[in-house]
Amino acid sequence: MITLPRHSLTVAALAVLFVSTGCGGAGKGTPVSGKVVLPKDLKIQKDDSVSITFVPDGTDVKRAATSKFNADDLTFVADTSETTGVLPGKYKITFAITPYPGTPGSEARVRQINDGINSQYNESRTKLSYEVTAGDPNTITIDLGKGTVTKN
Repeated sequence: MITLPRHSLTVAALAVLFVSTGCGGAGKGTPVSGKVVLPKDLKIQKDDSVSITFVPDGTDVKRAATSKFNADDLTFVADTSETTGVLPGKYKITFAITPYPGTPGSEARVRQINDGINSQYNESRTKLSYEVTAGDPNTITIDLGKGTVTKN
């Protein structure tokens, strides 16, 4: 019979508990998806990279959520790296376009986008906000021309 010191058993039990529960648990996410309405003077090109991020606004949520954006129909689906969906809570929404650098006229377009939409909706200046609620899917419209977020 092998006898292990008592502290070895305690460490082993804690390791099993940690592995089975994770480090704090991510919580249950809620589906968040929607559509973006662009200002009339702004077009997304097929090679542009678009970023929509839900940044926690307050202390109730600790994880930001990013979005998968479809440039063809201007729709998005948001989730965190650890959950499907977004954790319930209050968020600021950021929006940014990174033009593909090889596109003709891209230098002027980069300046226009950075000085315009990217500056208006960066993390420190965005006025876009939304409270994700648990349960039903949260389907929203982000209107960048009006600077509003509407639940559909």
